Amino acid sequence: MIDALASAEHLAVVSDFDGTLAGFARNAYDVRPEQRSLDALASLAALPHTTAAVLSGRHLDGLKRVCPLREPVLFGGSHGAESSWEESSLSPEMKAHLAKKEEELKEIIARHPGAELEVKPFQRVLHLRALELQDPDAAAAAYAEGAALNADGFPKTAGKCVVEFSATQATKGTWIEKLRQRVGATAVVFLGDDTTDEDGFAVLNQPPDLGVKVGEGDTQAALRVPDIAAVTEFLEELASARAQHSS
Repeated sequence: MIDALASAEHLAVVSDFDGTLAGFARNAYDVRPEQRSLDALASLAALPHTTAAVLSGRHLDGLKRVCPLREPVLFGGSHGAESSWEESSLSPEMKAHLAKKEEELKEIIARHPGAELEVKPFQRVLHLRALELQDPDAAAAAYAEGAALNADGFPKTAGKCVVEFSATQATKGTWIEKLRQRVGATAVVFLGDDTTDEDGFAVLNQPPDLGVKVGEGDTQAALRVPDIAAVTEFLEELASARAQHSS
């Protein structure tokens, strides 16, 4: 499997951030990515005919706050609505939708102190990780209320301790397809751990592409690894094999 990927004419390696390159923390900006995984991605990005990217639900600026990698590594934020190589903007309809969801989520937060609102350029997100640590029952109730809100024809995603409302149809899958076309990738590897990563796995043609699911849960990925430490091992092995093929 690694050998086939390493010999691809143009290899693109795309990784989710939270739960894949980094663990979780009560404060979203206190997470610490695995340095060896970052080093492996940087090594891949430096090789000829090889693209490395980090694709996250975090908005682009927020992702760059916690991930120290820079060009030639590429970045995708807001579940694929943002790209490090181009500007994105909201229409009046999108702005109105986000304003409405923000008010509805604030009402839920008022009923369940400890729940948190994240304002991203293309999304409004109900975060419940901190509340779950304090009061699991309250977190479950807030989660149910958030998931029950009407998405008004726009995307709504329920993930691990989050309910997210988006103003764009962009997904991690559409971003991966855009990247594939942009760089001319003949094989794409995508690593991720959460529900929204399944949109990325869904667009892969396995093989020659490969989806890598981190942890438990149903998945369309062809390979499963148990944890973040295993992600590091996979990326290091792939980077080493790709370097040998490129030499």
